[in-house]
Amino acid sequence: MRKRTKIALTVLAAIIVLAVILGSIVFLDVAAYTATGAKTLTPTGTSLGKAIVIYDPGLSGAAKGVADKVAADLQTSGYTVTLAGIKSSAAAHTTGYQIIVVGGPVYGGALTASVKACLNNLKPDQGAKVGVFGSGEMATTPSEITMMKNSVSALSSTGTLSNAVVVKIGQSENLTTRAQDFVNQLT
Repeated sequence: MRKRTKIALTVLAAIIVLAVILGSIVFLDVAAYTATGAKTLTPTGTSLGKAIVIYDPGLSGAAKGVADKVAADLQTSGYTVTLAGIKSSAAAHTTGYQIIVVGGPVYGGALTASVKACLNNLKPDQGAKVGVFGSGEMATTPSEITMMKNSVSALSSTGTLSNAVVVKIGQSENLTTRAQDFVNQLT
């Protein structure tokens, strides 16, 4: 009996430790610290302007896939695009862009801390269009979009984000269509 109790307590302790570690990874947004790279995508022909897509890859990497697709669609639309990880030096310099897109995963209905911090520190040029995307497992609901829009608007004390285009793209949704719709709203 004592041996079974010890085994059960050991298993329970291991489960608790694992839960704390996994919770820390999600809530401390550890995946964002891996997003340090940046690359430039140039359009064929004359560039219509400059755009930057800043992303937090999230744990699954799905948000990076959304960022890649949005950047490619902006490039196809004629923009010179900087695709930048949220912890890259390129992400810290957002002046000189006509379009600024920031996005990452949605956990528990909210954008990650790194995305919120990036948006909070964003200083877009006057006239620049700002887009925010969230990536998640479930299909998008109207209440999620409203919650994300309210969260994004609340981040800017100067009101620069009140007109941001906000979308969430669920993994079960058609990425090609949803990303193109998002880009169409920005261009």
